[in-house]
Formats: sequence, structure tokens, C-alpha cells
Amino acid sequence: MFFKRRYLLILAIAFFLVENCSTSIRVYRPYPHETPYEVIQTFPKISIVSAHPFPDRFAYYSPYIYTTKGLPLVGVEYDLLNEYGSLPYLIRKEFSVRPTNYPLLLKEGGKIEIREFEFESVDGCFSNIARIKLKIEVQIGKNKVDTFEYSDQINSHVTDCFLTGSIITIIPLVWYTPYVGYRGNREDQLNQLGRNAIESFFSFLEAQNGFTGNSIKPPNKTSPPPRDPVRDPKVKEIMEDL
Repeated sequence: MFFKRRYLLILAIAFFLVENCSTSIRVYRPYPHETPYEVIQTFPKISIVSAHPFPDRFAYYSPYIYTTKGLPLVGVEYDLLNEYGSLPYLIRKEFSVRPTNYPLLLKEGGKIEIREFEFESVDGCFSNIARIKLKIEVQIGKNKVDTFEYSDQINSHVTDCFLTGSIITIIPLVWYTPYVGYRGNREDQLNQLGRNAIESFFSFLEAQNGFTGNSIKPPNKTSPPPRDPVRDPKVKEIMEDL
């Protein structure tokens, strides 16, 4: 009976590790009122070139503990694919869904060259760093080449060491679980960095095309959240008195 319970405990721990070590990349443009689309169009006048040395990789994860690549029972993947497609695909999709945002580029044609794209999460035992670096050269028609550069990173203590320790003992669990809820796990951090970078690039590209519409930018962490409008007059009086 004792061995059976211990066996079930080991299986439960292994399953928990598998689920929490897996990382799903879901990077897309967070744009309101998304226009439905069926087919990603091709644009013969626009050339999209990527100099990425690993075309099948969208992001990379460098683990500290679980370093056995290809082990079926462990959900660690070093080369991470984006469930929404590669970066050139996301650019073509953007042109297909919102062509009115890029009138000059679609009319005159041009070239978009992804010169640098580094997107990774490097895990240590006590600290983790998730970072992205993006450099894209854009030429519209015969105009000069404009360069978009973006870099950002998140430093945290969301690591596999703390995850494993929080399962084995209760002490790290008391601290680690609320911390992950506040800081986000590795998947949350990568997706946040990727979406902010994508949004910043498309906002840059819209400005190059003279688009002046309401483009949604990544939220400013330093600005307070907007307050909900008070509809009840009595509640409004109470809020004004406060």
C-alpha cells in the first residue's frame, strides 16, 4: 500500500512537471475589432526576407535542469514554434487583414528584411531572463531604407529549480506560487514580450505609411489603469466626496 501511494505520488509530480515545463508560444498582434479573414494574400510588389539562421524556430528555451532534448515524458522543447505562424507569415497576415493601414507599401511595393530576430528564455537555477531583440529594415518603393530596432527583457526568479523545489517541499511553494501569479510563468513572459514587439513594429510600419488611425500600443506599465465610469448618481456623489 505504501509503495502504491508513493508510485502515485511520483506520477503526479512527473505529470505536474511535464505540464509546467511545456511552453506554448502564442504571439500575434493584439488588435481590437479584428477583421475576419479566410486566405492570407500574396503581394508580388512586397518582398519579405528573413535572415534567421533557424527558419523553423520562433523562440528558444535554454533549460537548467531538464536538458534531455527529445525525451517523450518531459515537455521541454528547445526550439519553440509560434502557434500563430512565423514572423514573415504574421507580416503577410497583417497586410491581408488591414490593407488600409499600409497604403504606400501596397501601392508602391517595397522590401522588408528581418535582419535580426533573437527571442529566448535562458533559465538558471535561481534566476531567469526572457528577452527579445528585433531589427527590421523597411524600404517603401524607391525611398530610403528605414530601420526598426526593438529590444526588451524580463528578469525574474521563475525557474525550474524553484518549480521543482516547490513540489518537493512546502516552504518554496508558499513563496513561489504567489510570485508566479504576479510575475507570470515562462510562457506568459515570452508571449508578452513577443506581442509587444510585434505591435511596436506594426505601429512603426503604419507611421511609415502615413497611417493616422487609432493603433493600439502595448500598455504603459507606469500609467494607472483607467477608472470605470460611474453611472449611478448616488455612487458618483459618494465617489466625489471621497
